[in-house]
Amino acid sequence: MGHLLRRISSIAALCALAGCAGQARRADAVLHYQHVANAHEIHFTNPIALSAARYRVGYLAPVDSEGFWAIFLLCNADIAGHAGRGFQYNVEQFRVAYDGREFGGLPPYSLRYQGQADLNNGGDRLPILDAIAAEIQEGPPAQIFHSGFYADLNYRFAVFIPKALDGYAGEQLQLSYKGQPAILVGNGKSPSDLPAVGGTAAGVAAACLPP
Repeated sequence: MGHLLRRISSIAALCALAGCAGQARRADAVLHYQHVANAHEIHFTNPIALSAARYRVGYLAPVDSEGFWAIFLLCNADIAGHAGRGFQYNVEQFRVAYDGREFGGLPPYSLRYQGQADLNNGGDRLPILDAIAAEIQEGPPAQIFHSGFYADLNYRFAVFIPKALDGYAGEQLQLSYKGQPAILVGNGKSPSDLPAVGGTAAGVAAACLPP
């Protein structure tokens, strides 16, 4: 019964957000998520070597003081039967949609290394992403979901917001997904605001709350 109610809820979300008639039929998945935290620094349990610094880097912060990492949990996934090859989940495909813009990825020269003048370059992109994932990420970086309902996933990942969002007051941010049609539905919970995560800093929620 619980599974049926969740499927009905997902279909209702599709209809409400996509107009039922057209877009709902084209979406390969409905992904439910919780925006659990906004973090202003990422600390590393083991400082990392990066080409742009002559020292091992213990933490990162946005160059813009109003930038942050928005941290999310993927709560569950409802994959449509018409998605013949399944849904290609990949954490790098998530974006934050805000005020007509999308944010995601890791732009060069947007991060400062532990309060110094050194900034990230393109060559350090992958080691930085790997180090952040080691501190924050739960669940696989990529996975194929076949048709069906996947409950209690609690996959955690972060999306980098390099600058202030005009008018943003700490409410849930809207996720979007690139590369495959999906509808993303938040549970309406507001995120925690954390000065730092990772290393010995504050922990981050590991399980979704009910809507």
